[in-house]
Amino acid sequence: MSTLPVPVESFTSPHKVDYTFVAGTGRSTFLRGLKHRTLLARHCGTCERVYLPAPEFCSRCLVELSEPFELGGSGVVKTFCVVNFPFPGQTIDPPYLVAYIQVDGADTTLMHLIRDVEMSEVHIGMRVEPVWCAEENLDTSMNSIRYYRPIAGGSDA
Repeated sequence: MSTLPVPVESFTSPHKVDYTFVAGTGRSTFLRGLKHRTLLARHCGTCERVYLPAPEFCSRCLVELSEPFELGGSGVVKTFCVVNFPFPGQTIDPPYLVAYIQVDGADTTLMHLIRDVEMSEVHIGMRVEPVWCAEENLDTSMNSIRYYRPIAGGSDA
């Protein structure tokens, strides 16, 4: 019987990748809204899809989306994952829970942390609301929302 070699857990690469992320007009509007505790969506007048966060053009129809409008922030967990393993660059110690959240009024989802609940109690269809950071920490990033938490007694399952 042969024994398996010890698995490779990490390696050093001589390659470095520098990149610049360009949010584009649509998503820049969404990110600027976060600095004011506002979730800005956009609507496609052709297929009626509501995007949050919104690109500039509908991914289905390729038409320019409407002017931004505000959504409340509460929504439903569509799917989730418990992260149990550490990885390089991680800023949160495992275990923690990440979910795709469909904000009320949107047809797309946001990915964010779920907190203030036992992981075993999280389920698809659970109603959640955003917990915003302190005023002085608001910025044009998803960090303006610290996490989502369950809404008492709320479930769409």
